[in-house]
Amino acid sequence: MAATWASTAERGAFAGLWFLATAYRLLGRRVTVMLMAPLVLYFYATGRRQREASLDWLRRARAHGADVGPVTWWTGLKHQMTFAGGALDRFSAWLGDIPPEATVGLDDPAFQAARADRRGAVVLSAHLGVPEVMRAIATIGERRGVNILAHSANAAKFAEMMAKMAPMSSVRIIEVTDLGLAAAMTLAASMENGDWAVILADRIAPGGKSPSIWAPFLGQDAPFPAGPFILASALKCPVYTLFSVRQEGRYRVMLSKFSERLDFPRKDREAALKGTVSRFAAVLEEQALANPFQWFNFYDFWRL
Repeated sequence: MAATWASTAERGAFAGLWFLATAYRLLGRRVTVMLMAPLVLYFYATGRRQREASLDWLRRARAHGADVGPVTWWTGLKHQMTFAGGALDRFSAWLGDIPPEATVGLDDPAFQAARADRRGAVVLSAHLGVPEVMRAIATIGERRGVNILAHSANAAKFAEMMAKMAPMSSVRIIEVTDLGLAAAMTLAASMENGDWAVILADRIAPGGKSPSIWAPFLGQDAPFPAGPFILASALKCPVYTLFSVRQEGRYRVMLSKFSERLDFPRKDREAALKGTVSRFAAVLEEQALANPFQWFNFYDFWRL
């Protein structure tokens, strides 16, 4: 099983992005999904580590009450196909092809409160569902920008591709190697303008440069990155959690206030960090069990 997400090779990832983007724009979602099926089957059949990680996740989720049915080889393939469909949803979001009527949750009180708050904020999400439904986020205000912090080596290339396809987007991808002081300084000015910084807070940064915090997740401690929470504390701003999942052809956006401000006093810093990360892990666990096939971490999540 793959030990970490960073050690799992991005098997043709960027070339695949170009293929998906081109096919989606020319042929639409339904036809592109049909074209992708043989490719997904190939990668699933030949990618033993990713396949084992997928099946392990589904077994764990089923043991904790998730509705996945009997876990078989075909169940894992369904998981992979859902991931492929999520990639297309990601392009839809970036290209502005998701109309407001295709989303659910924008009228929820928490979202309305965030719309009214003109301060910058940190938004914690995860590799669950389609967090790239940025159209829903960007509608909070015409002047509000969205900065996505990414560790992926392909982040800069993906940002360049999206800039060509959606030049009017108010969303920026920022490639970072460490969510520390440098990242805070990069974001400080935009935060003063009321922008949002979106961070996927469920993966450890490659290279082990940032500290990790172990927190309970599905009955076993798993390593979570401390960087997103330390960064939020340094920026002294409100913190939200955001999850967006596809349900019956629509996108359910769930935005919740996580903290008015995170503060980790020097005296009890480690305990405070662990408590905060554990609280996020509990929220993530609830969402992941409710949407098990939309959990897209194809590596051994419980190993550092």
